[in-house]
Amino acid sequence: MQDEEVRLTRFIESIVGGTLVSLSRQARWRKSWFATVERNGETLPIYVRGDKSLDAEPFPGLRREADILQLLEANGIPAPHVYGYCEDPMAIVMDLARGDRDVGKAASDAERQAVAEQYIAVLATMHSLDPALFAAKGIAIPRTPEDIVLAYIHPNQRLYDRTKRSPEPMIEFALRWLRRNVPQGRTRAAFIHCDAGQFLFEEGRLTAVYDFEASHIGDPLADLAALRLREGFEPIGADISHLLRHYATLTGEAIDSYALSYHTAAFALTSVMSLAGLLREPDKHTLQMEYLVWDLMTRRATLWAIAECMGITLQASPPKDIDSSRDGVVIDVLQQVLARLDVQSDFDKFQLQSAQQLSEWLRSLESGASIAGQRDLVRVADILGHRPRNWQEADAELERFVMAAGPDDDALLLRYFADQLEERIALALPVRHRLEGYALAPVVL
Repeated sequence: MQDEEVRLTRFIESIVGGTLVSLSRQARWRKSWFATVERNGETLPIYVRGDKSLDAEPFPGLRREADILQLLEANGIPAPHVYGYCEDPMAIVMDLARGDRDVGKAASDAERQAVAEQYIAVLATMHSLDPALFAAKGIAIPRTPEDIVLAYIHPNQRLYDRTKRSPEPMIEFALRWLRRNVPQGRTRAAFIHCDAGQFLFEEGRLTAVYDFEASHIGDPLADLAALRLREGFEPIGADISHLLRHYATLTGEAIDSYALSYHTAAFALTSVMSLAGLLREPDKHTLQMEYLVWDLMTRRATLWAIAECMGITLQASPPKDIDSSRDGVVIDVLQQVLARLDVQSDFDKFQLQSAQQLSEWLRSLESGASIAGQRDLVRVADILGHRPRNWQEADAELERFVMAAGPDDDALLLRYFADQLEERIALALPVRHRLEGYALAPVVL
């Protein structure tokens, strides 16, 4: 065991009250472990949720999430039972909930839809909880309609301001647009799952909801928007339009289509904001391929959702043909090196798979990134009136333009940022399938 796992073992045994018989790192980008504890003749499956170890959270620290999970369990929500919070290493020790996340494993389409509808019912129940329960744990309750709508933007703004390392013209454009175009009449503040759509099920029954790290008090429509985005890469079991209508039926609250699109843009943008500083300084952080994928996914969703609000139609880019240069042999050799690596643990296998996908991504970038960059400088020149020397200079000048621009420039800037992003997506061939759902399909309410 690593030193931190030795410390974790001691904590698990002290808080659960038994003997730890197994501890294995989960094969994913974030630190998490599966554990087994023997106590009084019974075997307890345990899940340990570790910290991200990055300054990328608007509500840092897992203790807050542990408090939320305990509040939810105490109020009838099927959240995992928390045994305690470990300070070193930072982690939540909880029951390993039964069930599976992959709705593709359900027995039928009818079962998938039934499970998804059960999650909507749980979501509606969470939205009905008294916000004062969470205020007692230090979670802020927004008071004005504007603050209710911007309840997740505000803390992410502080995170973004603290971690920003270079010009970010697209983020600044989206932030200014969101603050100028807040939907009216959103007066109900409720507990928000935030990263909605995360649940487990077993034999047609929802068994647990999880991941409340970003939960807060805000507009309930924000959860429905987040659910819409999750469907883009992790199917939730039923058509999103059906689930939105099901929520409206359960709650008696009509869905405001403009506010839904607005919250879709706002939620997606918060992910872009949280990653902006990290991706500008990759040498100073332990990063994963997932962050690169999320950056493209959520940038696209932000722009497409703003386009929905503005009544503008955007077009997705077709994939680019790969025409490698003679120096593409460097990537060939890299892929051979990766193929020769002998990895044993599930986590190392996960990391190797990521490295192999990154090498394929590099191949497509090597094929077309230079040409795409030159086309982008031509588009920037149409806005600025002159052509910057490189992308860094273009970003700096374009950010200054954005900060001085008014509503009359919104359509021009939206189309520019969308065209720029679609060029990048066209070259992201190994992960392109994960980005498709973020070219948002219309919702029918």
